This record gives sequence, structure tokens and C-alpha cells, in this order.
Amino acid sequence: MNAPAPLPAAEVTGQPLNLQRYQDRSLLALLLCIGIAGPLVAFGVHLRDGLVALTWVALAFSLTDYLLLGLYATRLRPLVAPLLVYTLIFTSGAAIVAHGTVRSMAALVMIAAVVAAGVFLSRRNMLISGVLGITILGVLNIAENLQLMPTPETRTGWTVWIVQTTILISLMITVNLGRRRMLDAYRSQNLALEHSREVERLLRQSQDRFQALFRSTPAACLVQSLDTQDVLDANQAFQSLFGYTNEELVGHPPPRVWARDEEQTEFRRLIDTQGRVGGLRGLAQRKDGCAFPAMVHAEVTQSATERLLIAVVFDLSADVASRRELEISRERFSKAFNFSPLGMTITRLSDGRFVEVNPANERVLGWTQAEFEGKTSMEVGVWVSETDRNHYVATLRRDGRLQGYETRMRTKAGAIVPVRVWAEIIEIDNEPCALSFTLNVDEEKRREAMLLNVAEGVSGDTGEAFFRSLVEHLADAIGADGVVVGEVDPLKQMNTLALVWDGRLLPNSTHPLHKTLCEQALLQPALLRFESPRPAHLNLVPPFSEAPLQSVLGLPLRDGDGSVVGLLIAVWRQRPPPNAQLDALLTIFASRCNAELQRLRRDREIHKLHDTLEHRVAARTAQLQYLNRELDSFAYSVSHDLKSPLRSIDGFSHLLREQMAGRMTAEDIDLFERIEASVHRMNSLITDLLALARVSQGTLQRMNTNLSELAHDVIRQERHRDPTREVEVAIEEGLYADCDPRMAQIVLENLLGNAWKYTRQTTNARISFTRAEQTAPGAPVFCIRDNGAGFDMARAERLFKAFNRLHTASEFEGSGIGLATVRRILERHGGHIWGEGAVGQGARFEFCFGSEATS
Repeated sequence: MNAPAPLPAAEVTGQPLNLQRYQDRSLLALLLCIGIAGPLVAFGVHLRDGLVALTWVALAFSLTDYLLLGLYATRLRPLVAPLLVYTLIFTSGAAIVAHGTVRSMAALVMIAAVVAAGVFLSRRNMLISGVLGITILGVLNIAENLQLMPTPETRTGWTVWIVQTTILISLMITVNLGRRRMLDAYRSQNLALEHSREVERLLRQSQDRFQALFRSTPAACLVQSLDTQDVLDANQAFQSLFGYTNEELVGHPPPRVWARDEEQTEFRRLIDTQGRVGGLRGLAQRKDGCAFPAMVHAEVTQSATERLLIAVVFDLSADVASRRELEISRERFSKAFNFSPLGMTITRLSDGRFVEVNPANERVLGWTQAEFEGKTSMEVGVWVSETDRNHYVATLRRDGRLQGYETRMRTKAGAIVPVRVWAEIIEIDNEPCALSFTLNVDEEKRREAMLLNVAEGVSGDTGEAFFRSLVEHLADAIGADGVVVGEVDPLKQMNTLALVWDGRLLPNSTHPLHKTLCEQALLQPALLRFESPRPAHLNLVPPFSEAPLQSVLGLPLRDGDGSVVGLLIAVWRQRPPPNAQLDALLTIFASRCNAELQRLRRDREIHKLHDTLEHRVAARTAQLQYLNRELDSFAYSVSHDLKSPLRSIDGFSHLLREQMAGRMTAEDIDLFERIEASVHRMNSLITDLLALARVSQGTLQRMNTNLSELAHDVIRQERHRDPTREVEVAIEEGLYADCDPRMAQIVLENLLGNAWKYTRQTTNARISFTRAEQTAPGAPVFCIRDNGAGFDMARAERLFKAFNRLHTASEFEGSGIGLATVRRILERHGGHIWGEGAVGQGARFEFCFGSEATS
């Protein structure tokens, strides 16, 4: 909110803003009026009375007025008003004496003088002029009463009118000045009052804002009177920070803020000498005596009634902790930076100037820290070209960081080496910089090239060709004079798979390993290393045993069960130079060699099995066919031989029943019925067994068979046997299959018969025979579906086994051979069958006859 504009000093003190100007103008008008009227009065008196005393009074008054007009234009203007008032008083007295009576018009001049004194003069001068006028009038009254004055002139004329006019004009001027003065004073008082109210309102708002700020600021604030030394106010932040309540603070001396005497003394010294404290740091003390780092600002101010001390306390605990953490972080960074094995640098992105370099760069690129100091990367010569650096900077600016960025750099020796860089943009003093980690990957690249060379050499080969390629490339990669890969047999003999010596491949041969270094290598769990102080003939297989050697490395090749199956040996005439990757390289290629050797051994086994497989399959097939024939013959014989005893039992049962007719009890009749039912059931089982045996015998007569017609025949037979049932049957027309019609008839009789049977207890029974959807080409697949009793899929594996039923005989009759017969027929045709269902929701069977018959 904007504060009102300040008023002029005259208005603030209650004085009229234009009073002096109005007073000066009124005084000038009054002088001019008198200057005109005075000569006219003198002239009028002269015409009437001649050159009498009154004429001289009028002339003297006019002359005095002109003198005052002259003074008005000078620096003596402040004297004009009092001189004019006194001139009017004395002129009035002289005119009264000259006229001879106090009742003359000259007395009005005395009144005008007093009015002018009240308007133009100060209170003191006004009182003096008033007393003087009253005194003169009193003296003249006494003189007139004592007849000491001349006889008055009673005639009137223009002189009287001029005097009256002059007096009235003078009064008008002075009254107008008084009115203006009063109005100006009123306006000034109103303006001063409004200004005072506005200032008071703004002051109240300012106080409210200060109070809100004082209460809500998170900084701890306290106000103390320096006159009474008591606390006037403390905000909630101060109470919370120091642990005091408002009642413990307000109206009491302030608590001890500083924990140490030296800080308390310094605070008082600054207040006494400077009147303020700016950011004094130290340990503050809470009510419970706990000290904490703090910073205090304080200021001494003067209110309208007393001197105040306003103190603000900031808790620096978090700041100190963060500074400590920052120092620890800087220390950690410094240690990590300076002791890192990677070459670490901080460079400005703008020009590549090095800000910081760790000692590891000397090991990475060869330059020391001193050689980097104050220089750019191009000045040092790290980058091969400006283009390489520009690409690095552009990529870093685009991505914000680099992970394994590969480029080239120049070493101090002048060699150009491949490096891998990890970098991230950081800001130091508002300057974008790159914190980078540089790794010299020259050795890694050479090792990769070596591995790639060996890998490429053997990548396209298998079997024995692989081993020949392996020993050649491996010998070249590791600088060996000879390399051999061999297969170890149970007799501890090594059959070489590939052997290179002095760069030449030698023919494969067999060598005993007994009491050789090769045998020792077989016993090692890992790498065998043997080094001789000087070249010597070592106990190895030929041709290695025929030349002086100094270094041998050997690795056993093991099968999946850990048994030794081969050996990889590398030899050197001279000890090879130190190479940290040599052992790892040999181990890697030994593993690859081991895998290829195992594959070679498995191939041999496969070829061996393949050579005997056909004979074994034919023998097994003949054996199975013989067993199946024997089983079918046995089943047929048993079934056929059981029919005669069953017929005898059935006949004797009927004969006995006829002979005992009329003498049997109800229990006897029930027993005979059970015997006949069992005989009938046994006869059905034998019939089904004979049918099952027959489907496995004979030759299939495959032809294009109309399954739709066969299905209609089966349904007609079922309707004839059970004419009272209403079953909705849908048979798709034009269903053909390559099968034996007689066997197909049995399949449909069993499947459709089961559907008819198991829908017996279902209202709105439905049976369908359609072609099923096929996702792959092949023999057609057919589907028989019903909405009958269904079955539990958890017991589905028993569906196609003989004498296995999923329902009891009391629920549905049957022998449990039907689906086994169907499965046997379809398998003979090279087909299959599968079913699915749910209890109470029906069943679905899909089957096909296949395209090729099986025995």
C-alpha cells in the first residue's frame, strides 16, 4: 500500500499555506488605498477649510503612506505592517485633536487601526496597539470634557465621504484577509487531520504486518526494552528454539542466550559500541542447557517512548551438519579422485582447459599432473585431432553423460591408443565442466583381436577339422612352438586329434602317457604349468620330447561327469613373456575344445547306435507282433471256450426253474434271476472280448467310406431298440474317411451308442456327428458330441482301458470294453481318439482314422 504524500511544514504545524502571500497582498492593497484616499482627504479639507491643521494631518499621513510603500519593496517589508498600524493610530489621534471632538470621523480610523493590528500584527504588537489606541481615545475624551480642544467643525462634505470610504475599504481588505486566513487555517487543519488519520491507518497496517511477520517467521525473534531490561515480546519460533514459554519470557529479563562467556561479552560490546550486531556466530544455549550452533542479528531502535533491542536468532545446526557432510563429501571425492586407478580429469567444456587432474593419468597416458596444469587438452596434445574432441564434447552435451565412450588419444610417447571414457557434465563456479574417467584399452583391444583371430579361425569348423584349425590359430596367438589336442582312452593313451609343431601340422598318432608330464596334467584339477630354468629335453610325447623346451602348459579335458577324456598341451622353446591373459586364454579355448571333443564322442556314439538301430527296431517289432498275436489268440480261445460252460449254466438254470415252478419262494426266484442276469452279463463280456480280439486280427480293407450313412444306420438301430425316446440327432452329410467300413461301423456303433445311452436321463437330449476344425493338414478329424451325463476329466485316463468304467452298472449298463475297442481300431488305422467332458454337461469325442495303417 502506497503511503500518502508528505504535507508541507506550514500545513503540518497548523499555519495557513498562503497566509504570508495573502497578508502581503492585503497590506499592499491597503497602502495603495490609503495612498489614494490621503491626498483626496487633504484636498477636500483644503477646499472646505483652507490650509488648516487637519489638512496638514492628512498630508502628513499621505506622505507617511508613500514612505511605507517604498519600504514594502525592500527587505524591510516585515516592518511595514506595524508602522502602518501605529501611523493610523497616531493619525487618528491627531485628526481628532484637529477636528476638536472624539466623535469625529477620525475616530473610525482608530477602529481601522485596531482591526489592521488584529490582522497583520502578532499578538503582542496587537495588544500594544490596542492599549495605545484606547489610551489616546481616553486622553482625548478627558481633554474634550475639559474643553481643552478647539471647537469642533460640524460641517460635512466630500471629505467625510472620502474618509468613510477609505475606512470601509480598509475594513473590507482586513476582513477579507481575516476570512481567507480563517479558511486557510480550516483547510489546513482538515488536511492535517486527514493526513494524520491516513498515517495512523498505515501505521496500524504496518504494525499488523510486522506482528504477522514477527509471529510467523521461522527465525527466532525477541524484543527487549533497554530501559526496563525486560522482554516485551518473543515469537513462537524463539520459544520453540530455546524451550521457554511466553509467560517465562514476557515481563522478565531475557534468558541467557550464549553458552560461552566470550560470545556473551562480544555481543554486549557490539551493542554498546555500535548499536547493532550483524551475524555473530557461536554456541547458543537452550533452557535445558543444551548448546547448539547459532547466528544472531540484533539492532537497537528508538520507539516513541523507549529504546528497544530487536534480536533475531538462527539455528545453524542443519547448516553446520550440511557443511560437515559437504566437507566429508569433498574429502571422499578428493580421496576417490586422487587415488583412483582410472585417469580422472575435470576440464572446462568451453575450451578444454584442465581444472583438476589425478595422478593416475600418468599411468594411463604418460603425462604428469604438472604437465596438464593450466593447459587445454589440445595444447597438451591428448586429442589426436580437433574433430575428435569436438565430437566428444558434442556427444556429451547432447546426452549429458557418456558411458564407455570409445575414442582415440595420444600418449606422451606419441602413440595413438584406443581409450574408453566415462564422463558427466558438472558445474564449477557456474562454468560447465566435464568430469571424465579415462581407461587405456589398448591391451584389451589387442587381446580381443587375438581372441577374435582364434575364434574366427575355428568358427566354421567342426569335428577333426576344428581341432586342426584350433591348434594352428592358438599356437600363432600365444606364440607357442607347439600345440597338441588329444583324446585319452581308458588305457591312458593319447590319440592326437591335431598337432602343430614349428608351424606344421603333423599326422595324428597314438602315444602312451605313462610317466610323462602329460600324465601329470591329467591329474591336475586345472592348469598345469611347468617351467625349466633353461631349455631341456622334457618327458613329453613326440615330437615335443625330441627338442629342448623351457615352458609347458597343459589342461585336462573332462566329460560331463568329470572324467578325463582329452588333453590340451602348449610348449615353448623359450619362456614366453609375462602375459596375464595367457592362462585365461588357454582355459577359454580348452573349454571350447572340450565341448567339441564331447560333441565328437557323442557323434561317434550316435553313428554306432544308428548302425544297429534298424536291426533292433525290426527285431523288437517282430517280437511285439508275435506277442500281440499270442494275446489275441489267447483272448479269442478263452472267450470261445467260456461260451459252452455259460450256455450249460444258462440251460440248467432254466430247466431247474421249470422243474421247481410252483414250489419256489420269492427268495428262490430272486436267486434264479440273479444267476440269469450274471450269465447274461458274462455272455456280453465274452462277446465284447471276442470283438476286441477280432479287430486286432485280419487285414484292413481300406476304402473311401461314407461315415454319414453308417451313422444314420446306427441311429436307426438305436431308435428301433428304444422307440419311446425323443433324441435330437444332427449328422453332417458327406463325411468320408479312408478306412475299413466294417471297422468304421464298430467305431460309430460304440461312440453313438454311448451317446444314446448316456443321454437317457437328460431332457432335450442332443447328439451330433460333425467334422471337427483342423489347424494342420492331414487325415480328417470327426467329432461326436452329446449333452448327457458326461464324465470327470480327472479320471479321463481310464476312458480307453478295457474293463474300466466311469459310471456304475446301476447308473448305466455296459462292460467297459467299447472305448478300448474303438481305440484299438483307430490305432490299427494309424489314427487316434481323445475325449473331454464335464459331469452333467455332456461329452465330446474327436477321432481320425489316419492315413497309414499300423500293425
